[in-house]
Amino acid sequence: MGIFDFFLSEDRRIAKEQRTLTNRDKQTEDREAAARWLADREAPKALVALLTRFDMNLENQLKDKSEKELVYALLIGVGEPVVRPLERHLARCKQVATPLRLYIDLVGLDAAIEKVFEILRIEHEKDDFKPQKKHDLLIWLVDHQHERCIEVATPFLEDFDENVRYAAAEVMIAQRDDAAHPILERALANPSEESNRLRVRLSEAFQQRRWIVSDRDAVAAVLPETFALTDDGRIIAA
Repeated sequence: MGIFDFFLSEDRRIAKEQRTLTNRDKQTEDREAAARWLADREAPKALVALLTRFDMNLENQLKDKSEKELVYALLIGVGEPVVRPLERHLARCKQVATPLRLYIDLVGLDAAIEKVFEILRIEHEKDDFKPQKKHDLLIWLVDHQHERCIEVATPFLEDFDENVRYAAAEVMIAQRDDAAHPILERALANPSEESNRLRVRLSEAFQQRRWIVSDRDAVAAVLPETFALTDDGRIIAA
């Protein structure tokens, strides 16, 4: 600690330690000291500042992982006071995997799934050209079963970004729920869909589930060449 740090207000000191924590040019010892100082405060602004370390990556992956594990352990040690700052961080962070793991540890998987639903709704309403967070949240959902996953993923089948559309389809396929059948058929038959990769994945799902296509003409017009339709409306490998 420098002598002038004694004269800084709490908010200015938090901002100073956050800059140190997220500065790639600082020494590891300096970043770790900043992390410990922020964790010791246990104030919401300090905890939000501490959480921003998860959005910064170092070129040295081993060092980066070690520092993030320290921050994770410090936040777990603080416990319940981290929850609200973590929710604020999740709403605006760029990298979601570690914050979501932390959220599960603090409040449970069910709450984490509901939080992802909420953030996806917000991301969808933004209608901006930053697809990565939507994609990452959907990919996270692929590993989880929930009765609302199909409902939440459906709007993203029309996203401008191919990877987001593909991830939304994967969420719906992973639910193993026949309620996804008509929604995914519309996506497969959509004449505006430009992604052959997505059409192939949807065709695979129809083949595996033995779903019957309701609009044979619409699907036949866009079906990838490696698939064919049977007389009874099933998709098979060509």
